[in-house]
Amino acid sequence: MELHSITAELRAAGSKGDARKVRASGRTPGVVYRAGEAAHSVAFDGPALAAIFRKTGDANTIVTVNLDGTARTCILREIQRHPVNRRVEHVDFQEVAAGERVAVRVPIATTGRAAGVRAGGQLRVLARAVNLDCDAYAIPRVIEVDVTPLDIGRFIRASELPMPANTKIVYKQDFNIVTVEGKIKDVAAAAPADAKAAPAAKGAPAAKAAAKAAPAKK
Repeated sequence: MELHSITAELRAAGSKGDARKVRASGRTPGVVYRAGEAAHSVAFDGPALAAIFRKTGDANTIVTVNLDGTARTCILREIQRHPVNRRVEHVDFQEVAAGERVAVRVPIATTGRAAGVRAGGQLRVLARAVNLDCDAYAIPRVIEVDVTPLDIGRFIRASELPMPANTKIVYKQDFNIVTVEGKIKDVAAAAPADAKAAPAAKGAPAAKAAAKAAPAKK
């Protein structure tokens, strides 16, 4: 797991006007907190924070926040962006300890080419991400699922996803992740139809030649 580091400055929690002043200075307002403890209102260097998010592209970014002389390992919990220019306007970081378990949402990535797709079907991903319970220091970037053996009309369910060590998928009721859509009978009927058409096409030139060679009736 790649760790990123950034320095934060304590700031007085105030009104929205105060947050605007922080942003006007090139910094990004945010909060650093630990469960059961008081939150710290902070300000980050705006460009440095944006650079971290460009590198990770990941909602579960882990960052070492250097705050008031203490290095705190934190996970991103919320990010607010400007609706037009997408600039980061506010962030919430939760401090976590080694071995501490956290609840995160991780994207799904399919690998391979499904058998049903090779037979003429279409792969459809029904769930783009899943909820996980895992070690804060070992959060997977994606959960990969191999769809190669998946036939038309078949599903891969959440309970069938391969999980990294010490990681659990969380759901109240099992659900479908990916399927291949299509009509099996259409695929099966294509082969006999082609087989019948081939001899007819092959015999057509011979029939024309025989007709040409036959003497004309008087």
